[in-house]
Amino acid sequence: MQYLETLLEAQREFAKHDPQKMAEASGAEYDPRENVIRVLYLNKSYRVFYPEGRILAEEEPTNLAVEEKALILQYLSQAPGHPLTKRWISYSELPNGMYHDRPFKVEAVEPLAETFGGQPGKLLEAAQALGGSELKIGDLGVVIPVLPRILVAVILWVGDEEFPARANMVFDAVTPRYLSTAAVYVLGSILTKRLKEAAA
Repeated sequence: MQYLETLLEAQREFAKHDPQKMAEASGAEYDPRENVIRVLYLNKSYRVFYPEGRILAEEEPTNLAVEEKALILQYLSQAPGHPLTKRWISYSELPNGMYHDRPFKVEAVEPLAETFGGQPGKLLEAAQALGGSELKIGDLGVVIPVLPRILVAVILWVGDEEFPARANMVFDAVTPRYLSTAAVYVLGSILTKRLKEAAA
């Protein structure tokens, strides 16, 4: 119910903005004939209908959770057009992120260590299925373009007899220009869920 209200609010906000400008600022494409913005989300193309904010997958049944639809609309509505910085920041470095850093770690980060700590190759496979690639950091790092200007990196340190496996999730420093800290929290938990599903 909470996410449904978030989606309805995101649809109202989306309808207030010019679709051509939203597409340009977000790295998406606008088709004025169909009144549709085409955007890549986790390696799949989606059509976002303007002004109603309905979202359909381009080539297959649409399998998006309500919170994912809200996230895409929020991204399009808030996009300022800033380029990626290629500098990483943690969740705690987002505006007011330190207040929710512990729950974020429990929900989005620790499950990655639990799932992939003993099988790091599976993390790379799962990331590649979502459009990601390897990043030379930690024992294994991957970088995933969640949306055109939202890059997320997952870093894994494999455990041994002395130390348990550890993980971290970091974001391109431009991320808070595109999404609120609350939206990034949701994004992180969604990404972890998608990685676990891709590895199953």
